[in-house]
Amino acid sequence: MNLLESLTKLAKRAGSASLVVVAALGFIAMPAIAKDPIRIGAVTSATGPGSFLGDPGSKALKLMIEQVNQQGGVLGRQLELVLYDDASNPERARSMMQRLLTQDRVSVVIGSSLTANSMVMETLAARHGVPQVALAGGGVLTNPVKKWLFTIPESDVIAAHVSYEGMKKSGISKIALLSSAAGVGRASRETYIEQAKKYNIEVVMDETYAAGDSDMSAQLTRIRGNRDVQAIVNLDAGNQPAIVARNYAALGIKLPLYTLHSQAAAEFPELAGRASEGIRVPGPAMVVAEQLPQGSKVRDMGMTFRSLYQKRYGRVPNMHAGYGHDAVTVVVDAIRRAGSTDPAAIRDAIEQTRDLVGVTSTFTYGPNSHGGIFKNRGMRLLEIRDGGFVLAD
Repeated sequence: MNLLESLTKLAKRAGSASLVVVAALGFIAMPAIAKDPIRIGAVTSATGPGSFLGDPGSKALKLMIEQVNQQGGVLGRQLELVLYDDASNPERARSMMQRLLTQDRVSVVIGSSLTANSMVMETLAARHGVPQVALAGGGVLTNPVKKWLFTIPESDVIAAHVSYEGMKKSGISKIALLSSAAGVGRASRETYIEQAKKYNIEVVMDETYAAGDSDMSAQLTRIRGNRDVQAIVNLDAGNQPAIVARNYAALGIKLPLYTLHSQAAAEFPELAGRASEGIRVPGPAMVVAEQLPQGSKVRDMGMTFRSLYQKRYGRVPNMHAGYGHDAVTVVVDAIRRAGSTDPAAIRDAIEQTRDLVGVTSTFTYGPNSHGGIFKNRGMRLLEIRDGGFVLAD
């Protein structure tokens, strides 16, 4: 059984009208047709502090576009991926977005990997009337709804719910936040403070650090000195959470440490080393697909993508690779249903997406929800053990 047949079988088992990945989108192989390719733009943070988000996302985008083309393309045309690296810099993201829209003339844009970068790109997407599908999940991206912007990752609202539910089960009711003062950290801080009220969890300390800071020992020392604190929540993306983990371990802090879902990637424990042991992270089930019950639809889909990605790149895909996979799934499905490469038609088709199965979640968009997920359909609370992720007890 080839990959296309395997994925089609899995999608049918999922009971979804919209199938998974390339095979899942209902394409059949056909002879190459000499038509201009459909240009899909992308901006990712493949280098810089956000590289462990952007690099696997970039790899997945390339891989899945190739898979679409191998199966005959879309609307009888091949896809052309125009991909740029924003180096984790918002201003470069703006520049690359401008280039995609004015020089490359793409029909839709995927990216960026970071919330701050995606936000600056959104202004241009709205000005030019081209849909943008972000690989970042900060709530500020879709609340309030922005006409041309959609997101793939679970929002920080869902991540907060997963973490807080786990805390309540552990008897934790008082926490300290340690957040980046910029980007996703700043946005998620507001979300976590608001959502804590719903779980009767009290934020008794609220510490921040600046982008680029290389030592958070002072903030952690203050937290350690507060006897009311029962757990610490670090809200940030990129490389700085690894610094927080190392400082936390060096100070001998025994309180449970939770991070944002952006850290559900093998690169995080690799960066933090043994300091990451025991850290709890909300993340999609695909990260621990092999630990799910045999015959589980989520397990089978995750393992199929993992095999494809690992064969190509020599390592297991993290959740950010999964977001790249699902971004292609959403975009290609929308182009197919729109029957057009007109940006406005593609935007409308994305907004009309219902129950589209991906490897990180199942996506449903609507006029009042551009976040793609109305409820938690795939996020679990994970724990780092021996450098890998396991389902938290």
